[in-house]
Amino acid sequence: MIDLDQPAHDRRRRRLATGRALVLVVVGSFLAGGVLGGVATYLGWYRPLAASVDQADQADWSTVSVLLFAEDGVLTVDDEQRRVRIEAQVTVVNAGPEMVGVLAVRVDQPGVTVRSPEKERQVPPGTTLPVDVVVEWNCAVDPPGELIAAVSLETEDEQVRKMVPATLSGTPWIESRRKGCAGSG
Repeated sequence: MIDLDQPAHDRRRRRLATGRALVLVVVGSFLAGGVLGGVATYLGWYRPLAASVDQADQADWSTVSVLLFAEDGVLTVDDEQRRVRIEAQVTVVNAGPEMVGVLAVRVDQPGVTVRSPEKERQVPPGTTLPVDVVVEWNCAVDPPGELIAAVSLETEDEQVRKMVPATLSGTPWIESRRKGCAGSG
């Protein structure tokens, strides 16, 4: 059917306008699909991958490995309270890749406490440092099988961390406790 009331150029103009609108809709849909696909790819694939790479890098730089060894010390026995006190040192070995600052060494177990003064001691990688400690044993309580320490550390990135558990080779202190408690009572 031909509309004789409208000239032919109006019909062409309407067809062109409809074609342009269709092109704009197709291009807009294509761009929106590209943007949504990019966002979905970023959120679903790239961001988790980037976060895991960042965590792996941080883990490599923040790896802390410390070994603790008890040293002999001065033994004091309190017969009245059935307690043994040892003023000794614990050798801290930095087995990690970076410098660490040892802030404190603590043990809180039934029958025994170990305390070091709160201060920072820098330990370069692959070296040892003696740390003064006070060990107090209660002779009325059976000694634990092993000493488990908590070590407060500051890493090079200035993060304060608590390393728990840190096994403490406490054989000299356990032997001193045995001797001191045998004489008390």
